[in-house]
Amino acid sequence: MPLITNSTYKAPFIFRNAHLNTLYPALFRKIRNFETQNEREELPDGDFIDVEWLRQNSKKLLICLHGLEGSAKKHYIQGSMKLFAQNGFDALALYFRSCSDELNRLLPSYHSGFTQDLDFMIKKITAQKIYSEIIIVGNSVGGNIALKYAGEQGSSIAPEIKKIIAFSVPIWLGSCDVEISKWYNRLYLNNFMRTMRKKAIAKDKLFPNILNIEKIKTAKFFADYDNHFTAPLNGYKDAAEYYAAASCAPYLEKITIPTLLVNALDDTFLSLDSFPRELAQRSKTFFLETPAHGGHLGFMSPDKNNFLWTDKRALQFALTGV
Repeated sequence: MPLITNSTYKAPFIFRNAHLNTLYPALFRKIRNFETQNEREELPDGDFIDVEWLRQNSKKLLICLHGLEGSAKKHYIQGSMKLFAQNGFDALALYFRSCSDELNRLLPSYHSGFTQDLDFMIKKITAQKIYSEIIIVGNSVGGNIALKYAGEQGSSIAPEIKKIIAFSVPIWLGSCDVEISKWYNRLYLNNFMRTMRKKAIAKDKLFPNILNIEKIKTAKFFADYDNHFTAPLNGYKDAAEYYAAASCAPYLEKITIPTLLVNALDDTFLSLDSFPRELAQRSKTFFLETPAHGGHLGFMSPDKNNFLWTDKRALQFALTGV
């Protein structure tokens, strides 16, 4: 019954405010003395993704996935990579399409359930026969992608992949869209929409007369944007159909390897159905941990080396499976 209600994360008093816990590390946390090697991967469909590598000739590999409109340079990615590297892992972080310094080549970019690029990288890496152990850590939308991927693969998942770890995951995209649209999340929503609209406008210049760019320019909510960009460009009728198809929740029962999902109870991005307690209670391999505090990808608790609880929790689960 791997439902973990007595989480070891205890927020310092000031960070029991969910918004402060969410914003502080995003704005002020920096990972020092950390360098990675940037590489470009050409994809079968003619597009590309950029990746960041930290190699030290290990047989173990960490793969990190960032959140919506994030990047491989985010503090939560670099923190995990650095701590895992200090504990004997190579580390790889993917940029989703158009999340590095250059727009992707094709009109569609990534979306919240787009697992194809992760699958491409895993197949390429496992074909090289370098790593005997691979750990995947996904954050927010990156967590949705990691969990959906593991469920899609089911019992056919590459044997090198030993564990999946995910933090602050909107496992049902539709209901979480309702949450992010509430007034107290407007700062976050506006920031997401600003960068998404900017990319869509740039795409419209490269691919004129395809997008309903005026609708996209005036979009204020995810559903508005997804109805006119994400859904039609990825073969979905509308945002609702896209959210249903891209959510990882229906895939969770199909995951066959040890998996940890950590969602804070005060995460203002998440809906009530983002806490699959019944699944965890009857599963032997799916762990759900629900700290009382943490915000969205916050979990402030820096130690003397500037690692957060999430960095150490991911490493603990990777090494022990609990």
